[in-house]
Amino acid sequence: MSELPDRPDLDQLRRQARELLRAATNGEPHAVARIRAVSERVTLSAAQLAVAREYGFASWPALQTGAEHRRRMSETAASPRREDYRPGQAPVDRWSFGGASTIHTAAGVFSPGALVIGPDHAALDVSLMPSPETRRLLAGPPQEKVPGLRFVAALFGQHPAEAEMPRFDDIVVADDRGTRYTLAFESGHIPREEPGQIRGPMELRLRLDPLPARESGWLELRGQDGSVTRLLPSARPGVRVSQLAQAPGSPAERELPEQALSLIELQLVGLGQDAETKDILSQRCTATLARTAQIRQSGELDSASELPDQLSRLCAVLSGHQPSGGLPRAWAGMLDAAHRTDGPAHHVDITADLPPVEGTAIQLDSLISEPGTWRVYLRARPGWWKLSADHHRKWAVMSVQAEDNLGGRYLSTFGGSTGHSDYEELTLRFRPRLNPLAQALKLTFTGQSEQVAVNLDLGPAAKSQTG
Repeated sequence: MSELPDRPDLDQLRRQARELLRAATNGEPHAVARIRAVSERVTLSAAQLAVAREYGFASWPALQTGAEHRRRMSETAASPRREDYRPGQAPVDRWSFGGASTIHTAAGVFSPGALVIGPDHAALDVSLMPSPETRRLLAGPPQEKVPGLRFVAALFGQHPAEAEMPRFDDIVVADDRGTRYTLAFESGHIPREEPGQIRGPMELRLRLDPLPARESGWLELRGQDGSVTRLLPSARPGVRVSQLAQAPGSPAERELPEQALSLIELQLVGLGQDAETKDILSQRCTATLARTAQIRQSGELDSASELPDQLSRLCAVLSGHQPSGGLPRAWAGMLDAAHRTDGPAHHVDITADLPPVEGTAIQLDSLISEPGTWRVYLRARPGWWKLSADHHRKWAVMSVQAEDNLGGRYLSTFGGSTGHSDYEELTLRFRPRLNPLAQALKLTFTGQSEQVAVNLDLGPAAKSQTG
């Protein structure tokens, strides 16, 4: 039996199969014997199977999966990230402020979220509920100006070179050291309704200049009517990072719960249950149940598994045809928690390195929880996305789920990213709202076959100060 090299090359394995087929087609006895050992036919698939069996794998797909896994593990083991990894310890090159309350501006109600600061960049996440006048102007021609907010024309599809960088001119930002700051638009989303209506709130990211000093005790934001709020330095929680472990269960046993969670996520996002959301949910349920039947018939799932029946009940619950009582506790808990009216105001700097999961290294920076949502800020090296060969599809390199110490479960969704030369900086949003009674969180990062967990001790919720 042949041994795979430490860093197997899939293209080289494909060439071996093609060369074996060519030799057998030309009548070379040894090549013919190798293929005849696995098949009566001399075909490419038979040659691939022969190569796979000679490397100790049951099939060609199994060989591909094994080769890819070995290659990733080899690259990870040779990477400086693995050699330099120290659990729970990361260079403190990013920190955050949070805990502010809303202020009033000419553009509308301005709700500061997290201010995340790095070596050369500081960005403030903001939720803006536009005023009636702002709604009118944003729904109209882009040339009109919004009072207090000089909006960038790029938001409306114009070329950035022709756009004026906007600033929140009526917000005064200063810190306890006497430094004054400016806020400028960096990115954002205007939720629209047809025709020409703005739904709101608008999620914006604003650049803060200059960079705040590490020694700053607070940053104060003052609105046009004199309303004031303060961003405070984030606390440091207790952090414990687990060892890298094998992801539990078979691929099918992991796929079906992920299908269920994606349906629950759609329900959480579309709580209004409008006709469009219901239609999308119905289509997704139909596709999920068809996939479940396919997996069950293939024999990939234990015949005693309750997952198929649980998914059928979930779709009945989401369509309103059945109460949630028969669902697994975790699923039912997420649906019930979606109606929680408020969440705690935590803002903490995690500052932890995770061992690379299948070649992707994660650095957790901050966690910010607000009444309506909570987010985790992190970095992924070399990046967060995988692309299909034709670059038409992309998917995250791993899934992220959270569980609190009370048994509550949470789903993550992509909340935006910024690409850099060797890493990607991104935000994950979690639903439902964080339980105010939770004292600890466990974040689990799961790849195709590996996973790692991070346990966070949440102290007393940080409170904003106003003056």
